[in-house]
Amino acid sequence: MARIVHVSDSYLPGLGGIETQIAYLAQHQVAAGHEVQVITSTPGARGAHGISRAVEDGIVVHRVAARVPGGFPIHPRAGRHVAAILRAEQPDVVHLHMGILAPTAQATFRVVRRLGLPAVVTVHSVWGPMERQLRWLDRLVGWSRFPVEIATVSDMAAAPLRRVAGGDVPIHVLRNGVDVGEWLGDPLPRERTGVHAVYAARFAPRKRVLPLLEALRRTRELLGPEAEALYVTIAGEGEELGKARAFLATHGMTDWVALPGRLSRDELKTLYRRADVYLAPGVLDAFSVASQEAQAAGLAILTRSQSGAAELVTEGVEGLLADDDAAFAAQLARLVREPALLERIVTQNRTVPPQTAWDAVVGAHDAVYDLAQERYAG
Repeated sequence: MARIVHVSDSYLPGLGGIETQIAYLAQHQVAAGHEVQVITSTPGARGAHGISRAVEDGIVVHRVAARVPGGFPIHPRAGRHVAAILRAEQPDVVHLHMGILAPTAQATFRVVRRLGLPAVVTVHSVWGPMERQLRWLDRLVGWSRFPVEIATVSDMAAAPLRRVAGGDVPIHVLRNGVDVGEWLGDPLPRERTGVHAVYAARFAPRKRVLPLLEALRRTRELLGPEAEALYVTIAGEGEELGKARAFLATHGMTDWVALPGRLSRDELKTLYRRADVYLAPGVLDAFSVASQEAQAAGLAILTRSQSGAAELVTEGVEGLLADDDAAFAAQLARLVREPALLERIVTQNRTVPPQTAWDAVVGAHDAVYDLAQERYAG
């Protein structure tokens, strides 16, 4: 059993990918016998501030929250408060979580070095566009030589860090996890016949909903007389939802592409039980938790090959890969035209747990924690 402290600017009640993944990781680590705490600058409720400690879902959560315009999870003196908590708790390992902007986690870098605590840092975002800045920062502060274990959530996200750090510095991959039992269920009756493809995402440019709609239009053209065999549901909300609705109306797609808005977790599970294919059109996703949840639910995965999600898809086994949007449209048409292929992939995903089932993910984290402790002991 290890005493683990996670440090993350973002945490529940926020609903983003980092927030929920850290919460699930902490809960499964507790279930595996570890003692787990979280330090975060996210307030427990809108407008809340100050230093607090509470048990939430079996996890001790320390909140270092400040009054900041816009309610952002930022505290100008987070490092000092985090240091006080870590001195009091004396964990076996500190696990820092970083996105694009993470001032609390960044401040904790200095704290763990000063306190001499074993530490792991996981980068949850794609830092490829920042490679030049990473090189400059490494020359300035030598981050690649810090006495910490560095990890990302996919090989795609690890690539720029590996290029900067060089071959002598290991960059681990600690993937996000999925609860197979939560998502896998018996198929539900369909509202119509045919192949049902789904996607769940925020309607923001990075999620590429509008390019997906164009690819779907191309798929129907490729299918020709078989076009009626495909229908699609895209769940979510965001700044591009209005543009997506206008696109569907302009191109006469409203009878076979549904935009139901944001769905709850239970509603998503129901949607997946009425579907066949999960669409993953993103190319800048470090890791697609949604794709893994859909795979755990038994859906065939169709993903762009440049995404972190593609690392867990073998062509023709868990799903299909596409190098560009034209290939994406062609691969979707293939799944409609080749029912035996679709059935084989669906059967695979319904009977073989994904590599990211939580027991495997917790075990991978334990191994990197051991390395951090060995580095500290050395």
